[in-house]
Amino acid sequence: MPGAPKYTPYSIYMLEPHAEYATAENGHIPIEAIAERVYGKPYNSLRGCQRDDEHIPNDSVKLYELTSEGDYEEALDQFDEARVYLGWDSGLGEVVYKTGMTELDYWLSIRVADENTPATVEANPSDTQDLENAVFESRFFADRAFSPSLNLILADLIRRGELPRGNYLFRHWW
Repeated sequence: MPGAPKYTPYSIYMLEPHAEYATAENGHIPIEAIAERVYGKPYNSLRGCQRDDEHIPNDSVKLYELTSEGDYEEALDQFDEARVYLGWDSGLGEVVYKTGMTELDYWLSIRVADENTPATVEANPSDTQDLENAVFESRFFADRAFSPSLNLILADLIRRGELPRGNYLFRHWW
């Protein structure tokens, strides 16, 4: 048909947060399973999704594109330039940031208590409490306190060779 636009096919990888329902056969990539294998801890997909865009509701769909060299490099540069927001410190009268540590490092430092390691922070720490190397009572409280941007997780997984470069459709139903 003359004048019809040309169709350019491209791959979209679906990141499925519910790892137990995702398989290689159905084309879904279980983000929690990959994160647990690479980082040694589960990734809370809901918090990461809302951290990237607070206007995204729980039953959300978002496309993450790290296809161009610029997008990929920009996401990786965020590791070096990141300042972790700790909230408003009423004693100092100013906003407090943690520097010299990326969001990903910060998230990886948080742990869950076990029989050998007691909890070091309360279930609901204040916004200004430094949570570096914090030990929480349960995974629920640790996930609720902090999880990094899914965009940063994707860039790091691509850099490590765990994921191919491409478009990622993140789906979440809660």
